[in-house]
Amino acid sequence: MTTRRNTLVLPIIVLGIYMIYSLGPVFWLVLSSFKSRQDLFTLPPKLFFTPDFSGYQAVFGIGAARDSAAAVGLSQSLVNSIVVSVLGTALATLLGTLAGYAASRFRFWGRDDFMFFALSTRMIPPTAVLVFYHMMFAQVGLTDTVTGLVIVTTFINLGLATWIMKGFFDGVPREVEAIALINGYSRFYAFRKLVLPMVKGGIAATAGFCFIFAWNEFAFSSILSTTQAKTLPVRLSAAMGATGIEWTQICAAGVVLVVPVVVFFYLIRKHLLMGMTFGVLGKGGN
Repeated sequence: MTTRRNTLVLPIIVLGIYMIYSLGPVFWLVLSSFKSRQDLFTLPPKLFFTPDFSGYQAVFGIGAARDSAAAVGLSQSLVNSIVVSVLGTALATLLGTLAGYAASRFRFWGRDDFMFFALSTRMIPPTAVLVFYHMMFAQVGLTDTVTGLVIVTTFINLGLATWIMKGFFDGVPREVEAIALINGYSRFYAFRKLVLPMVKGGIAATAGFCFIFAWNEFAFSSILSTTQAKTLPVRLSAAMGATGIEWTQICAAGVVLVVPVVVFFYLIRKHLLMGMTFGVLGKGGN
């Protein structure tokens, strides 16, 4: 019994060090978001202090910061981030599900080229296409609009969503649809009533991954949005106040940025491993 306990000591110590290393920055971010500017720069750092909610008031535009210019910018940027991420994720997941099903079930000319192109959209560095997007959006009036960012976010995540969903559809036996067709049901009915419920875990995992990429997107948003459509990551990169960089607001907004991702990971925690392995690699079906 003593030997077994001794063998568990080292793994527990290693796990503890890893948890401190991983969660330490998050803990410090949350702690700093409740500090005043004076407490934030006090040395040695304070672990016990009087909470200051001015950072969160500035982020949400409430309380004493209701009428400040910084608060308006942060709150509007937060709304922009939510709208762009939710709509971009929904569209990418919807279109990726349809494209993944078509690539999994139908043999058509150029299918392999189509799948390679879909995957290659994740390989292209943003700087290679930023000028093209900026010129195109300027011509059609989509520069500095939430609609333009939703379109870009959808395109960014569409290839990833297609590949993940194709892997999940490859794991569903074709006999499921064959039986439905033999019994007189349409392919759309078989897809909607039989196949989709079997891959709902894959849809959840795909939506989670797409949301994370959309929520953290910076390169396109920083160029394609100038004033009205700035998302929170872009707004935070230029968070300046009358006294310099508003670190309290940055920490508070950082906590706000982390919370939706944590919630998404919690909701899809049962499907994450499947989405990263089975969903991407599939079962070798073509």
